[in-house]
Amino acid sequence: MTLEQIDFFLMAVRCDTFLEAAENLHIAQSTLSKQIQKLETELNLPLFDRTRRQAVLTPAGELFLQEAAELSLQYHQMLQKMHPFQETTRQPLRVGSLPFLTQYHLTSRIRAFTHAHLEIELTLEECEETELMDGLQSGHFDLVIARDSMISLQKYHFEPITEDRLCVMLPIDHPFAEKPALTIADLAAEPLILMHPYTSIYQLCMQLFEKADQKPHILRTARLESMISSVEVGEALSLFAGSNFALFHHPNVTAVPLRDAPPLVIGAAYPLKMKASKKPGNISAQTLKSFVFFIQNPV
Repeated sequence: MTLEQIDFFLMAVRCDTFLEAAENLHIAQSTLSKQIQKLETELNLPLFDRTRRQAVLTPAGELFLQEAAELSLQYHQMLQKMHPFQETTRQPLRVGSLPFLTQYHLTSRIRAFTHAHLEIELTLEECEETELMDGLQSGHFDLVIARDSMISLQKYHFEPITEDRLCVMLPIDHPFAEKPALTIADLAAEPLILMHPYTSIYQLCMQLFEKADQKPHILRTARLESMISSVEVGEALSLFAGSNFALFHHPNVTAVPLRDAPPLVIGAAYPLKMKASKKPGNISAQTLKSFVFFIQNPV
């Protein structure tokens, strides 16, 4: 039994569903379920009654909740008391990322790094493309997790982590829905709602239309949640990273790969030239490489 499993259990109790709890913890729902199952196996007791439509606590789960809440509170209070001492010895590592850690299952890998490197005080910030790259250039971030199209290889190391693909999102009853793949030419006459112009996905879409000598019919740009709603009612089609569909899946829309598009490579980037100073605030290249290793390899 670990304190992390106890915190996972407490979050599952606080939320209406395991999915909501997993999203609050920034982990996959399957990861949350496995950790709670390990907890139940060790206790040799079911903590949740899963025979109902919504999982509720068993009598044993109710008693465990009282003990777990007290233990978690004591643990976190102890960490808080230790914090002033940690600040004097731990090395800061400032990481920025596009808001896609959940869809690429990176949160558990980052958590594994922090557990393995207690000497590192990691801060993590999710932000959009412009803010992310400004932060890397200014030194606000030591390392960023981004798409390869955003990174200049003349200035930064880029270490691939995973790949995605550009897909077309359309209603399930659309004539294109049965096709194994689509092309830019297929979309020439279709109304489109794309992601906002500041995103690398929008810029890639524009490059693909220009390369195919096609002019897209763009109704407007929007965030992904709005795009899905518009596609569902048949207002337009959309282009987006395929992993987004798994995260925001809706039963009335489907995704078809775009054949013309190159892979979307997601990776970690940090400056080619690292500062030699050992002063606080200057992270070493070896620490960055260690962080990259952890997020390249599933836990």
